Amino acid sequence: MTYAYGTAEWEKAYLEMVEKRLATVARPYILGSPEWVATYEKMIQESQEYKEAAKGWEGTVVIHIMANPALGLPEDSYLLLDLWHGECRSVRLVPREVGVKADYILSGELERWEAVTSGALNVTKAMMQGKIKLKGSLAKIVRYVKASTLLTEIATHIETRHLSQLSDEEREQYRKELNELKAEFGF
Repeated sequence: MTYAYGTAEWEKAYLEMVEKRLATVARPYILGSPEWVATYEKMIQESQEYKEAAKGWEGTVVIHIMANPALGLPEDSYLLLDLWHGECRSVRLVPREVGVKADYILSGELERWEAVTSGALNVTKAMMQGKIKLKGSLAKIVRYVKASTLLTEIATHIETRHLSQLSDEEREQYRKELNELKAEFGF
């Protein structure tokens, strides 16, 4: 069954799928997988430091990971962070048509996001160097640079496997899983 994003049915099915994957998929989680995204959400929600730094923030942020078929990511991936006054209401994988409408979109190649989540690349510097593109108000991002930095730091604390680290067989398996998720959830 294909669910329509934004409906109660989609959200219920998504949460059930994530719960099942968290119970069955071994750590470390693959960057951008539903279980990685759920772990990121939980860690943001539990961060008192983030809540304080972002207490005036309003708006959605998308982490846009550009496709790299050779590494097992056949299509662009969109991680939507619903952030409001220091609260992380949710982090979800979303369909493209939802992701491109976020208030702020950080777009980068898969290899750049792998570098960010491993701690080798600072997002703020990457934006200034053009390695990660920002759609949205740079002035607002700069005003909340501590909150932005904390979001990056939190991501580096997730035990993560990167697609570049997977064997060809593991990439093929992950590609199949992504195709199944796309058919069911649209992402």
